[in-house]
Amino acid sequence: MKILDSFKLYLEGQAFSYRSIYIYISTVRRFINWAESIYGEFDITAVTPLDIADYRRSLVDKERKPATINHALDILSSFFSWAVTQGIIQYDPTADVKRMHEQKNAPRWLARKELGTFVRTVQKYGKSRDMVMVMLLLHAGLRISEAVSLKIDDLVLKERSGIVKVYGKGDKYRQVPLNITVRRAIKNYLIDLEGKWLFPGREGNHMTTRNAEKILLKFSYFAGIDVTPHKLRHTFGKMLIDRGESLDRVAALMGHSNLNTTAKYTKPCIQDLEKAVERLAWE
Repeated sequence: MKILDSFKLYLEGQAFSYRSIYIYISTVRRFINWAESIYGEFDITAVTPLDIADYRRSLVDKERKPATINHALDILSSFFSWAVTQGIIQYDPTADVKRMHEQKNAPRWLARKELGTFVRTVQKYGKSRDMVMVMLLLHAGLRISEAVSLKIDDLVLKERSGIVKVYGKGDKYRQVPLNITVRRAIKNYLIDLEGKWLFPGREGNHMTTRNAEKILLKFSYFAGIDVTPHKLRHTFGKMLIDRGESLDRVAALMGHSNLNTTAKYTKPCIQDLEKAVERLAWE
């Protein structure tokens, strides 16, 4: 559909990640399919707030989670807002549609078994480059955008220590220590690496965030586990908190300027709650 192609070009121009663009287009396409099932065809100029409310109700009837419904509404809002700026429609039909009330849960991270399965999959099917990428997200808490833009000179590797110099959001600079697991993976990888980038891309540039996400998405598929770059970063924060590290230390390592952002890792997930009640079992 032409309008979806145009919206996709807009998202690409806004530097959306490959995964985000896929989710956005798929979400809008599902709404279009729903509209076609009701009216026989999709006419963006005819969509009303009642249509959006009815679509929201259809998602509720399908027992979609509130967070999932709200995410869909947010994406539709982006789509129709874009259409307004392009002069395709006069107003945004999502503007006055209420969101679903949702309980704020802890960030999603990998359970230990899931983590083991995923890392073994990368080790079996991936390159040394792929393992280094995973280790930097998982053991240093880097964002995927921070990892792919690293230069070899950003690494300081010594016999018994190491750091990575990170330029994060808002050009905030931080240094993150590298444990022996990451240092060993990096040293093996650097043996045959040429150029200035830790993760080389095309035409002398570093690898794009989109390509890095595609690599991790492939291993996620092979492992049969939902793994994203941000989930690996969340796992880093969760593991530190579980090992008794203070919020200020975790915040410094992850580049958080607000401790409230870091505090979300102290919120128990369902596995934590299961372990708590299991300790009370009589058998």
